[in-house]
Amino acid sequence: MRDGFKIIDADRHVLEPSDLFVKYLPEKLRSRVDIQGPNQSYRRVDGELISDADRMRDVSKQEDFGFTFGASKRWRETFADALAAKFDTASNLRDMDKEGVDVGVLFPTVGLYIMWRDNLDPELSAAICRAYNTWLADYCRDSNKRLYGVALIPLQDPKRAVEELKYAREKLGLVGIFWRPNKLCGRTMSSPDYDPIYQTAADLGVTVCVHEGARTVLAQAGSDRYSEFGRHVACHPLEQMLACLNLCADGVLEKFPKLKVAHLESGCGWVPFWLERMDEHWEHEGHGQAKTTKEKPSFYFKRQCWASAEAGEELAPVFIEHVGEDFLMVATDYPHSDCIGKFPDHTVGDLTTNDHISKDARRKILWDNPKRFYGLEV
Repeated sequence: MRDGFKIIDADRHVLEPSDLFVKYLPEKLRSRVDIQGPNQSYRRVDGELISDADRMRDVSKQEDFGFTFGASKRWRETFADALAAKFDTASNLRDMDKEGVDVGVLFPTVGLYIMWRDNLDPELSAAICRAYNTWLADYCRDSNKRLYGVALIPLQDPKRAVEELKYAREKLGLVGIFWRPNKLCGRTMSSPDYDPIYQTAADLGVTVCVHEGARTVLAQAGSDRYSEFGRHVACHPLEQMLACLNLCADGVLEKFPKLKVAHLESGCGWVPFWLERMDEHWEHEGHGQAKTTKEKPSFYFKRQCWASAEAGEELAPVFIEHVGEDFLMVATDYPHSDCIGKFPDHTVGDLTTNDHISKDARRKILWDNPKRFYGLEV
């Protein structure tokens, strides 16, 4: 709790231990997944690097977590306590206490990349997802119901993805599925191949959590036209906008009215603009193209979609004005680079004290909305 508000962090990350897949993968598959090199310096699956960050890393500056931000002295100083504890459950909870966060929903870090490749063997992808999901459930189990996990599913094979979704929800108690918006195996998020996944998620009350990751071997929108600085600036909102177009304008949410979707870690400022642009085109029949949905795209967004905002996001009041206060959630991105310079006092504190947003709206963004989206019994 902070400043009188109970708080659910809608997008928080684990830093997976380097021995996760040694411990949780079937023995026959362990040699195919290697993230155990010195300081995770050569993270490979079937001999291929899982992220282009692996080509950039200064190995000498890394701890046991193979990510470019781990080379930052500022990052290492900010999270020194958790780093010393290898970001285990207890250290995560201690940092939540420092921030004033009561409950956190956990997303991957290695899992942002490890199985997101077109040519990955579907059997291996499914095994990686099962190993990660089982480890994540174990990680959350000792948190006194303060930590909840979002599952990986093997989208290379939609049938296996449905099986893993059911297992993650019914056996492990995970509350959502992680979904990169990038095109995978030739499919966008509106591919009919994914319909069984959406139907199962809707039936089980499992949320679809759309979340980009900057460093991927998958194609990213505009990746041939921005600098290294521009990568993180551009890829998150651009990929989210395309995912939103797929879901709201191509009929996915119309077909599955009970499906709940969140657009995470891309800010919320793009949403009012994008909804207005999609609606304008829909009202004019796509400038000559036939309408693809019965209602305008914003109808489906306001019925079934949520977005996240960092605590100090200046465009949050604009989202509230044009979209509404019932579909926005606070997200810290702990302990990734977006969190540097804000932890611990400003990751949520910049919202709890923001008088430009009504107290009732702040309560919804900080607690009511993420609780409702994830279906948390807290």
